[in-house]
Amino acid sequence: MSNLRFSFSELRFATAALATIAALAPAVYFLLPAKKQDSTEHVKTFKKLIRSYSTLRPEALVSTATRDFTHNVLPASLNLPSRPLAAFKGHAGMIFSLFESFEMTPQPNGNGDAVHYSKETNTVTAHCKMGGKVNAESTMGQKLIASGFAEWWTECVLFVQMSPDGKRIVEIREFVHSAKAEELQERLSGVLND
Repeated sequence: MSNLRFSFSELRFATAALATIAALAPAVYFLLPAKKQDSTEHVKTFKKLIRSYSTLRPEALVSTATRDFTHNVLPASLNLPSRPLAAFKGHAGMIFSLFESFEMTPQPNGNGDAVHYSKETNTVTAHCKMGGKVNAESTMGQKLIASGFAEWWTECVLFVQMSPDGKRIVEIREFVHSAKAEELQERLSGVLND
């Protein structure tokens, strides 16, 4: 019988790898190719939401939100607050002020855009690339430019829960690239906590 011995760092690495796989497994389920669902109201409303990011207008971003709308940024370790509609609109205005142009773009998965609709949960899920050209005229944009960022890009997975008819957005859960979010938060001296 052989003697298997693992160092503490090897055990920690294996544990972290397994935890990562377990955390990402549900997202993989939502990102698997499904039949074309572009014609559903849910996907149409989602695409309207995605297009609204490029307007840099918070009013456009929340135009299909319900009154009891909430926005949550994940992972929870970022300690960003859950935002009701008014707070999300204000947060979006602050983020948009950082940019001269901004895009939220679903990424292809080999079968087209990675946009998936679950009728069981009234949720549209998408892996997106987001970011744009930094606004040199805003104070916070100047901080980013001074730290070497003329453009800023990251990725996220959006989980957008809709009303049963698919015409209104009830909740956005945005799973962000935590290292990039922390970097932006650090460069902007905590402005994202407001």
